[in-house]
Formats: sequence, structure tokens, C-alpha cells
Amino acid sequence: MSSTPTRQKAWVFSLIAILWIGVGTSSAQAASPSVLRLHKVHLTADGSQRQVVLQFSQAPSAIHAFPLSTPTRLVIDVIGPVLPHPSAAYPAKDTLLRRVRVGAHPQHLRFVLDLKGEKLPAFSVEQQGNQVRAVLQTPDRPTPELRAQILFESPEVNSFVQSIPPPSDPSTQQAKAVPPPPAPKTEVASTAPRGTAASRQSAGRATPATRRPAREPQPGLFETLRDRLDVTGYVKNETALRLHSPHQLSKSQNWLQAEIEFELTDWAELTILGRSMFDPVNHLETDIEDFRTSPIDRLEGGDSFQAELRELYLDVLYDDFDIRLGRQQIVWGESIGLRILDVINPQDFREFILNDFIDARIPLWGLRVDYTLSDWTFEGLWLPDFEANRPADQGSEFQFRNVPVQALRSVNQPEDWRLSDSEVGFRITRFLRNMDLSVNYLYSWSDFPVPFLDPNTFRFEPRHERFHLIGGSFNYAFDVFVIRGEGGLRLGEHFVSADLPKSYYSVRQREFLSYVLGLDWTVHDNLMANVQFFQNVIFNAPGDLVGESVENAVSLFLLSDFLHETLHPQLLVLYGINFGDLLIRSQVRYDFSDYLSATIGVDLFTGSRSGFFGQFAAPVRDHDRYWTGRNSRLFLEVKHSFAL
Repeated sequence: MSSTPTRQKAWVFSLIAILWIGVGTSSAQAASPSVLRLHKVHLTADGSQRQVVLQFSQAPSAIHAFPLSTPTRLVIDVIGPVLPHPSAAYPAKDTLLRRVRVGAHPQHLRFVLDLKGEKLPAFSVEQQGNQVRAVLQTPDRPTPELRAQILFESPEVNSFVQSIPPPSDPSTQQAKAVPPPPAPKTEVASTAPRGTAASRQSAGRATPATRRPAREPQPGLFETLRDRLDVTGYVKNETALRLHSPHQLSKSQNWLQAEIEFELTDWAELTILGRSMFDPVNHLETDIEDFRTSPIDRLEGGDSFQAELRELYLDVLYDDFDIRLGRQQIVWGESIGLRILDVINPQDFREFILNDFIDARIPLWGLRVDYTLSDWTFEGLWLPDFEANRPADQGSEFQFRNVPVQALRSVNQPEDWRLSDSEVGFRITRFLRNMDLSVNYLYSWSDFPVPFLDPNTFRFEPRHERFHLIGGSFNYAFDVFVIRGEGGLRLGEHFVSADLPKSYYSVRQREFLSYVLGLDWTVHDNLMANVQFFQNVIFNAPGDLVGESVENAVSLFLLSDFLHETLHPQLLVLYGINFGDLLIRSQVRYDFSDYLSATIGVDLFTGSRSGFFGQFAAPVRDHDRYWTGRNSRLFLEVKHSFAL
């Protein structure tokens, strides 16, 4: 009889223990932080602004954003507890944003906004509750009317929103009772494929009230074409005044550039970019040598007018493939000021290296294919078109002074569109934790001809030669710093040696290494600084080599903005350590509006005339005129952009 109460007490204690353990476990689960999940990626446009909105399941702990160049990217780290998540890419149909990539790390999600073009626009990133909003300004490319796009939407969003209980705050309920004004209809690009079960269920069967909807007027042919066509461009004047004798204008170039983007289908887009230039002053060219022209690529009328088809390519986005076919620029590398891996497209040197790379590169006809697999991107190149570098004309202002052979006639060039003369290459990139890594290979032609000397006739027989380029690049981001670097080893590069007793030049074949290490520092929201160290090394260099076997240089780059992002000062300093020569590029741009800007600046050359930069610092007499020396100048650019 006494065992019965004892058993009852044991059952009671067991029940209490089970309830206590259950409550404790549920309390611990409730106290543990929930993971951060991505619910939506949304793109909108307003005037000259782009807004990329990232919506999450909860408010992130913190955010950190920083820019990267070549290619142009904006990286946003959203910090919080996350689960292992495969990398993904969400393409965008936009003139500025190419796609948004996302990858999960132990303590944060990293979003990479891949942008079109070389110049990173002014940006701001802020957190508003469970949303992170990135705003991009596009003063150089005014935004035509753009449809809002949902780049990604999690299937959990609707269930998550429906599971939220109604607010208990009386004021909130009262505000909710007032019906909001009807929202304007916005066309949204759906991410669900047509014909899926979800799309069929959403269609459903028409109810009696909706069985006979009012018929909306169908858009005409003009409206349809206009909706798929974007036309942007600019007109500008570039004027430069020499600071030393003779004090005169070296150029007064008037540019007209137009870019047409036509959306053929949801997965294909055609881009056409052309420009023309008229310069009545034109002391940057002479009548000695003209650029090789082609009826479809380039048209020149004397030395004062030129028209050029800069780019013409077809973009195809299909699943994980990104294909570009046509005349284009292909950019590799991470360096600022000097090109290391960015050697696929040849360069126009009529203004030395003072032009922006996007204007100085000479586009090529070719095929580029990108394939994205998780954190990996595989890129393949085929270039059947050949163009050489365009040096400054002999006797013009920026003629190279330290090149032993100034004028090379009857250059033997590779034949266009011949399979055996094509250039090929590939690049493998991976996004690994906080680091972007790439491995590069290029089988190409030298962009400058090699001045071979016939030992029998003692006449130069210049021709372009093949070389192999093996290289790579990296950038590692931490806090407000980004460490970057790139390098390339050329196998079979040709160099000129001088046999002074016999007064002739010979050509030697050597391996050539070129690399750069740099550091980006986001000092604050209005100032970014970059320092770099460059080095070129010729292995087993001959003693009679023309030039240095090891060349060193450093650079400093500062970029800032003031007055609500309308005043943009910029400074680039390149210093050659071997000869102590210097190039200083200082400029200030003021944006009067989203469409009109003016830039004033100065280019200064100082140091020994034996250096790469100093060759334009000392006076050099040429036919009783100082055309090829003391080339420091003051310049003014006025630019008006447009969008149709």
C-alpha cells in the first residue's frame, strides 16, 4: 500500500523534469540567434540612380562595402550568422549592372555587384532594418526609363510574410485601417520559368468576377522597339595648352559618341558604340604615318577628322554561360596607371598614357565565353583580328624618344581571320572567402614590331612575334583595406641590344616578368587611396641591352568627392625609381547636373630624359621646334551626356 504514493510521487517528479527540460530546450532554441537568409534582390532606377535592394529574413549585425576595379565591382559584406550556401549569380538587364553574385562565408554573406564599364560610379550603401540598399550614381551614362527587376526572390518570402502576426500596437492598427493609395503598376521581370507548376497554379481558373477582364490596348511597334532600345552618349571638348615653349594648344578635340543597346530577347542583347572626332589644332599627329584603316572599323579624313566603330558585339546569357561575340575590349588585371595583364587589346599612344584606358585601348573582333560554376568562373578567348599598337607619329608631340628605331616601314603583320594567326587565351577565377584569385594564359602577338636586321643587306625587316603569357592576379579585402596584385611572365619576349662598335642593333629573346603589388585604403566615405609598386625584370639580360634589365616604379592614387558628390578631385603620381622621373596627373571634375560636367587639370613631367616619364620633361630640338620635349600641359574638358 505504501508503494502507491511513492509511485505517484515518482510520476509527478518525472513529469516536472520532462516539462522543465522541454521548456529549457525551447528557451535555449528561442535564445539562439536565427540564421541570416536572403529573401529578395531588387533593382530599380530613378533618374541617374540605380538602387540594388537586398532583403533578408532579419536585420544583419553589420555591413561593410568597398569597391574593386578591373573589372569594376562593388563588394558588400553582410555580417551575421549564416548557413552553408552555394554560390549563385543573378544576371540583370541593365546598362550599368551586369549581375549580382552571392557567396556564403562562416560569418557573413558576400555580394558582388559586377558593373559594366571601367569607371566605378559614386555609390552609397546603407542598412534599413532587414534591408541593405546600395545606391549607384551614373552621371556619365544618364539612365533611360528602366523597368524594375526582381533578380532573385526566395520561395520562402510569401510564407514568411503570411506567418507574421498582425501588430498589437493600437496606433499601428489604426494606421493599417486606412487604405493605402493604389500603387502604380510596375513591370517586373519574373525569375520563375514559364510553364512551371507554380506559374500554372498562379494562373488558376478565372472566377466569375474576373472571367471577362477589360481588354488593355496593345502596344504598337514603335512602343515595343522603344521599350527594348536604349541610346546613350555624350558630346565633349578636350583642349590642352602647353605650359612650356611654344605656348600653344596641342589639341582641341571635339568628340561625339553614341551607344545603342538593343534587347533582342530576354537572353540576347546587341550593343553598338561609335564615335567621331574633329580637331582643328591637332599637333598630336603628323602626315608621316597614318593608322591602318578598314572600311568597317575606321574612317580618317586627313589628320583632323576621324570616325570609328568602337564596339559592336552580341551578348548572350544562357544559364551559366555569358557569351560576347564581336568587336570589344577585354580587360584583365588589377593595376592602376600602368598595364600589366591588361595586354589583350593594343593601345593608342598618341597622347602617351594620358588617356583613360577605356579610350586608349583599340578594340578587337573576337569571341569571349564565360562559364560560372559555383565559386569558379572559366573564361575563354578567341581573337582572329590583329591590330598593332599605335605609337605617336615621328615628329609629333609624344613621339617616343628612347626607342632606338623610330620609323619602321613595311612591317610584316599577321593576317586577319586566319586560324593559324589567331590569338587565344583563358582565365580561371575563383571567389574564395575574402579573396578573388585568377590564373591567366594568353598566346598572342607582340603589339610593337620587333626590328630585326638583315645581316646581308643591313636593312631592318620588322615583324610581329609570338609570345606566351602566364600570370595571375589576386585581391584580399579586410576591414577598410584591399591588398591587390598581379603579374605576368612572358616566354619568348624580344629585346633590342646595341653593338656600339659595329653601330648596329641586334635582337635577343629572353623571359620577361612584370608585376605589381598594391594597397587600397578607404580612408573614409569621401576619400580612397591606393599605393602600388611596379617591377619589370628581364632574365639573363645581355650586357649590351638597350634599356634597364630591372625597372622599378611606384604610384600614388587619391580619389575623393565633396559638395554632395558633385566635386571630384583626383591625383595620380607615377615615379620611376631608376631615373628619378615623375608624371603627376592632377584634376578636378565638377558635376553641374547628371548630364553636364567640367574637368580641369594639369599633366606634369619632370626628371631625367632617360626615364619612361622623363623623356617628355627635357627639351628636344626637332627642326628648330620644341615639339617632343617639356610636354607638361594644362587641360580642360567639358562634357554633356544624353539619353534618348
